[in-house]
Amino acid sequence: MDFSAPLPAQTRSTQRVHEHPLDVLRFVIEQTRANTSCALVMITGTDGGAVRDAGAVMAVAETGAKSGYLSGGCIDADIALNAQKAIKDNAPLALRYGRGSPFTDIKLPCGGGIDLAIIPRPDLDVIAKTIARLEHRQHAHLALVDLIAPSAHPSALPDFAAHFRPKLALRIAGIGADPLALLELAEAAGIDAVLWSQDADCRAQAEAFCAHAPIALTTPRALPDMRDDAHTAFILMAHDPDWETPLLRQALAGSAFYIGAVGSPNTHRIRCETLRTAGVSDSDIARIHGPVGLVPSMRDASMLAISCLAEIVGHFHQKATA
Repeated sequence: MDFSAPLPAQTRSTQRVHEHPLDVLRFVIEQTRANTSCALVMITGTDGGAVRDAGAVMAVAETGAKSGYLSGGCIDADIALNAQKAIKDNAPLALRYGRGSPFTDIKLPCGGGIDLAIIPRPDLDVIAKTIARLEHRQHAHLALVDLIAPSAHPSALPDFAAHFRPKLALRIAGIGADPLALLELAEAAGIDAVLWSQDADCRAQAEAFCAHAPIALTTPRALPDMRDDAHTAFILMAHDPDWETPLLRQALAGSAFYIGAVGSPNTHRIRCETLRTAGVSDSDIARIHGPVGLVPSMRDASMLAISCLAEIVGHFHQKATA
């Protein structure tokens, strides 16, 4: 594979912390293109309490730069040192921290144990194929045995494969402060978020900080193509009756796991009656969350954004564990 080509544009994102496997794996490719060796670290098991689940990944460059995290900060620095050693020795490592660990001077506050594997200079073809699946909104599996480069010194590693699901995606339609606040919050959380708006000023503000270019809405009778999948949430954040019914009907025709619309209980009741008159079935109308958010009657855009995103994340994880 060609690792000299540029990665998809991510430069405008306000994301501060990388935690999704897609971002961590991209870091491995970026470091390699900069002629910097890198190690991929993966949790292979947990015993008792743990901040992150088995399958969580972290990448560490030989310079000490890193992406992702595997704890609440109690062991990540030591993991990075061991990863740098693994790169220098070109030898995979299997380590345990916490309960039952030989590192008696490093304690986990939760009292549990974490097993992890460090793979120096992981196979870049395998990394790239995993990135491609996640970018195409597909589930991916990543086995330790497939990551070990032929040139690495042999080492006993567990027979473990991580399962990754695509990132949570968020499609927001609307104008004004509410959608902008939710968009910015989602960006900071590393969520794939995009704004659909009929307002040029709103789109211009979103373009200043959003990784994905906003989509212009021109007429309710000719909406842009929608690509919501089972990992996508759609939320309508406007009170324009000309746009509400077309946008909600379009979302209901897709696979979004969450569909919501802002407004009071009375606004939602009128909305549902309008949809029913337009021929939308009661079962489809029941899919629409309204009013939205964990906390009712939020009046500030920032607080509404937090309330809405918390509800969406709750449904996303409930779906994943169902």
